[in-house]
Amino acid sequence: MKICQENKMFVFNHQIEYSWKYYVKRFLLPFFDLFYLIILKISNRTKSDKKFNVVICTIFKDEAIYLKEWIEYHKIVGVEHFYMYNNFSSDNFKEVLNVYIEQNIVTLIDWPIQQGQFSAYQHWSDNFKCETQWVSFLDPDEFICPIFELSIVDWVKKFRNFPCIVMYWRMFGTSGKIRNNCDMLVTEQYTICWDKLYTVGKVLYNTDYDIAIFDFAVHHATKTKVRIYGINIIIPPINEFKYFLRWDIHRVGNHLPDDFTIQVNHYWSKSFMTYYAKTLKSDVAFIVNPKNMDYFLWHERHNKSTDFKIFRFIIQLKDSLGLISREQ
Repeated sequence: MKICQENKMFVFNHQIEYSWKYYVKRFLLPFFDLFYLIILKISNRTKSDKKFNVVICTIFKDEAIYLKEWIEYHKIVGVEHFYMYNNFSSDNFKEVLNVYIEQNIVTLIDWPIQQGQFSAYQHWSDNFKCETQWVSFLDPDEFICPIFELSIVDWVKKFRNFPCIVMYWRMFGTSGKIRNNCDMLVTEQYTICWDKLYTVGKVLYNTDYDIAIFDFAVHHATKTKVRIYGINIIIPPINEFKYFLRWDIHRVGNHLPDDFTIQVNHYWSKSFMTYYAKTLKSDVAFIVNPKNMDYFLWHERHNKSTDFKIFRFIIQLKDSLGLISREQ
C-alpha cells in the first residue's frame, strides 16, 4: 500500500493511504457529484437582493499592526464590508479601525469568549447573514488573491448556484527573516512559499443556503444543507473546478497547476520572532496552542519556491495606504 504526503498538485493535510478503500471512494465520487447537482437543481432556496456582494468575517487578537494593510488590500479586490470580532486584544486596534467604522466599512464586535472563533462565526450567521451574498471566514494573515480577474466579485459569478467554494492556501513562510520589517508590507516582504497548494484553504460561502454545522471545519470546508421532502441533505463544498470535496479527496480532473484562478496567500508565520510570539499566547480556536517548533519546521521546510502573483496589486495597495509620494 502506497502512502503519500503530496502529489503533483497538492500537499495533503494528512497522509493519504492508497488502499482499496481509497480507490472505492474515488470510484464513487462522480456519482456523488451527480447526486449533489441534482439536489441543488431541485432544491428551493431563498433568493433576495443583498446589501453587499462579498464580505469578510474575521476574529482577531493583537493584530492591529497588520489590519490596515489587510483591509485596504481586500477593498482593492472587491470586499465591501468587514465584520471583525475582537477576541481579547490589548493593542491599539480601535485606533486602526475607527476610520473604517466611521465609513461603515467595518462592523466591530467585542467577543470576549475563550476559544471563541466558531461561536463568532455562528453569531455572524445569526445576525448578519442576510446582509451579503457571499462571505469568507478569513483570518488577518490570509489574503485572497485572484490570479486573472481583478475582483473577487467577478470571479465568484460563475459559482452563483453553488453553496460554497474552497479556495486553496498558498503557504508563505519566514522568507529567512528573524524579525518582521514594520516598514514593509506583509505582502511585499514574504515571497518564499510552498511550491504546491495545500489541500486546506478558506471558503466563499453563499448565504442563500444554510450552514449545516459550525464545527472546526466551518471556515475551511463549509457544509451546507438543503431540505428536500422534509429531509435535510448535507452538501459539501466544491473547489474551483466544481468537484465536490467529499472524504477529503481533492480532484482537479485534467487541469494543471497553472489552471488555478484564485488562491489564498497564507502568511502563517511571517518572521520567526513573530511566529515565536504566537506560541506564547492563547489561541482563538484551540485550548492547547498547536503552534510549536515541530509545527513550524514542518511548514517551513516546504518553502521551496516563490510567488509574486499578489504583486500586481502592490502599487495600488501602497497608494491606498498613503505610502506613495507624487512629489518630484
